[in-house]
This record gives sequence, C-alpha cells and structure tokens, in this order.
Amino acid sequence: MESPITLAAAAELLSRLVACPSVNPAGAAAAGPRLGEEAMADLLASIFWPWGADTRKVEIAPGRFNFIARFVGAGSRTLLLEAHADTVSADGMTVAPFEPVVRDGRLYGRGSCDTKGPMAAMLLAIRSAIGDGGGRLPATLCFVSTADEEIGATGAKRLAADGFRAEAAVIGEPTDLAIIHTHKGASRLRITTRGRAAHSSAPWRGVSAIAAMARVIEAIEGPLAERLAARRHAALGPPTVSVGTIRGGTQVNVVPDRCEIEADRRTLPGETSESILAEFRELLDGLRASDPRLAYEIAESQWWPAFEEDPHGPVATLVAAAARKVLGRAEMRGAPWTSNAGIFRAAGIPCVLFGPGSARQAHTADEHIELEQVVQAARVYEEIIRGFGANGGP
Repeated sequence: MESPITLAAAAELLSRLVACPSVNPAGAAAAGPRLGEEAMADLLASIFWPWGADTRKVEIAPGRFNFIARFVGAGSRTLLLEAHADTVSADGMTVAPFEPVVRDGRLYGRGSCDTKGPMAAMLLAIRSAIGDGGGRLPATLCFVSTADEEIGATGAKRLAADGFRAEAAVIGEPTDLAIIHTHKGASRLRITTRGRAAHSSAPWRGVSAIAAMARVIEAIEGPLAERLAARRHAALGPPTVSVGTIRGGTQVNVVPDRCEIEADRRTLPGETSESILAEFRELLDGLRASDPRLAYEIAESQWWPAFEEDPHGPVATLVAAAARKVLGRAEMRGAPWTSNAGIFRAAGIPCVLFGPGSARQAHTADEHIELEQVVQAARVYEEIIRGFGANGGP
C-alpha cells in the first residue's frame, strides 16, 4: 500500500478536523451549536469505523464526549496515542476559524496547531500502520480524543478514573517536534475577601473588601512570588504565581463587602494540590494576624498535576529512536505549560509529549501550523507504533 502520509493527505484530513468546531464551552461567551466535543467525536467515529476499529463515545457532561478507538493487537500490551478535542474560543480571530485555508505551506484555523495538527498526524500514522487490514498489530493500539483539556482536564480525569491503562502513551501537543519529558502543573485558585457594606459618605462604618484584597494581591505578587523564584527545577526553572482576574464592589458610592480574584499558580513536580492550598492559607492567615478584620475564603477551581518522565526511560527511548530515524534528531525538553500528561502519569501510564506545531501559535488570532511538520510528526508516530510492537516494545 502506498503510504497515506503525504502533504495532500495531511491538508485534507486536518481541514476536516478544523472545519468541525469543538470550542470548549467554558471558554466561550455564549452557548451554541459550535461548542463542545460531540461533533468531533462523531467525525472521528466516521473516520475510524472503515479502518476496523472498535470505537466508543463516553459522555462526561452534557454535549461533552471522550472518543476512544481501539485496534486489538496480538499481545497483551497497549500503546495510547492521545490528543484533546477541545479548542479555545474563536473570538477575535483574524482568520476564519472554521474555514481552513492553506497558504504558503501553512494551514490556518482554530485548533490547527492546538491540537488538531497533532491529532491529524496521529490519524495518518494509524492509517499507515494498520495498512489494508491484512494482519493484526503485535500490540493493542488505542487512540483517545479527550474533552475539556483547555479548562479542567475532566476528560483525561474521567478516562483515568474509569480505569484506562496502557504500558506507554504519547500525548499530542504542539512541541515543535521536540520530546517533552517534563512540564509544569497548574492550580487555579479563587480567593474571596469579605467586608461590611456602608454608605460611601461614611466609609468608616464599613470594611472595604477591595482594600483587603489589595493587601492580598500585594502579598501574592510580592513576598510569595519572591519565595517561589528561589526554588529551581533543572528543566523547568521556578514555580510562578500571578493574579489573572479581579471582581469587587457593586457601585461607586457603596463600601464594597465582597471582592474576588483568581490566581494561577504554576507548579513543579512533587507539589500537590494540598500543598499549594496550604501555602496560600499560610499567607492569608499571616495577613489576618496583622489585621483581624480580614475575612477570606479560598478554593481551588482547577488542577493539573505537574508531569515528569525519565528522559532515559523506556517510553522516552522509544519516541527518541523514532524521532532520530525520521528527523535525524531527538531533542528532549521541559515545558512551562501544562497538559493531560500529568493526569495520565499519576494514573501509572508512562508517557511523553510529541507533536507538530509551535506553542507560540496556539490560541493566537491567526492560529496555523506548518503542514510539513504534520507529515514529519505522522512518520514519527508511525515509527513509534511499529517500535512499540517490535520485540515486546519498551
């Protein structure tokens, strides 16, 4: 069979994926038919059925679906290829988000880079690896498209909670064809300060929740950020913290009795959700000790664990060998962003990230990807599939 991994095939398949909107509803201004992952799951099912895969849709919330395709192999071991289905909002794009265009070797559209480019490369690789349906693969191959990676990773968390297991996994993200063996995690925290409302003509009768929050923000982006900067990870650098949103007050002539911020804390391997919350509570309790009027509430709204895999371990070695064979190089890196990899690794699935496209183009107003990179990634993924099945794999 002639290889299906060509520039024309990559453009055609990626165009189909981009033209199927799958915007994460939590990141969009309003509900609508272009939101959620159900249409993408249906499209993927229509692609995989003719290839002989066992397919399944798993609803994780209304209109939100994981998609699983499985090719049962001769052995007992399983390789997972995963790429999330959801994209960020298309608001403010300078190119048509769901009408993909190829220009100068690049395909433009929402999700083309993050992460439908890697997804298209995986599909091309799977089609090439299974051939015309002659023999069984030497190991079971699973492709999974998860929901809600961009906002809460609930799709990956559901997959892990349902007991999905594999001996190795490759997570498709735009890595510039580098192998990501470690990345930061993220904790999103909502902090609320409480005060007492009063007429602005007699502010001493009230307690300003905004003034209290100003002290909280100063402590977060001052002393806390400085303490974090002193911690180092060889590949990831220090953890970070920033305040991203603030809401408070009802009108200008009322002393505000409530103010809320959202803080983004990027974590290092070994840090936990519990340790992050404890760190913030210690900070807030210290502020309250100096001002007993400070009343606060804190809760974690989102959590992605940091991820770290041995760069000399079996799965990294497998992917590095495939990259060297196809690209002539295998570059190991760490990344400052987060992904589903930390969730899969915490569930006991060894994994690395690899894919076409650059994180610099993800989420941008003119999101695009180099089609040549999609083809190169597909050839690397195919070598990974073949390498995993050969001689027992990693």
